[in-house]
Amino acid sequence: MSRPGWLLLMLVIGLGGSAGLHADARVIDVHAEVREESVFLDANLELSLGSEVIEALRNSIAVNLIVEAEIAEPREWLWDRRLLSDRRRLRLEYHALSRTWVVTDYHARETHTFSELVGAVESLSRVRAWRLGPWAPLADKPRLLGKLRVTLDVNKLPLPLRVPALFKDAWDLDSDWFLWGLSEVRR
Repeated sequence: MSRPGWLLLMLVIGLGGSAGLHADARVIDVHAEVREESVFLDANLELSLGSEVIEALRNSIAVNLIVEAEIAEPREWLWDRRLLSDRRRLRLEYHALSRTWVVTDYHARETHTFSELVGAVESLSRVRAWRLGPWAPLADKPRLLGKLRVTLDVNKLPLPLRVPALFKDAWDLDSDWFLWGLSEVRR
């Protein structure tokens, strides 16, 4: 085989071998609603776990995620004024003895068990009925901006994995801020 042929073969093998290596997190959609004098959020996330993250999970290393939400009043010349903010901590772990995946939502004080990783990731990807805070401080504001993101809690990983989790794409479970206007949330 000629040299260009070998290079093409190595490129194809390299690209095929890298599929599934990268982790990714995105916020797809957020819906805010006022009920019982409080602001509630529903969010849909897209989480793709890389092969390195899945291998760590199978070796009994839990993955902790933080979902952060803010409602702010935009200002022209200064930073936005934060009116409401909250963090929701989620944990995904694998129990080897029972061969089950466990999702824990510390905010809601709920734990769900799944037989397949796909079901556990789907559960992590849906945040429902999250009470962000009272509606009263927001009621008289003419413009409101909502922000939501998900990040990997690197500090909860074992020490040898913290540095790779900060710099490798295989552990990149941090999303950008998802922004939306809250004019439709009015009562």
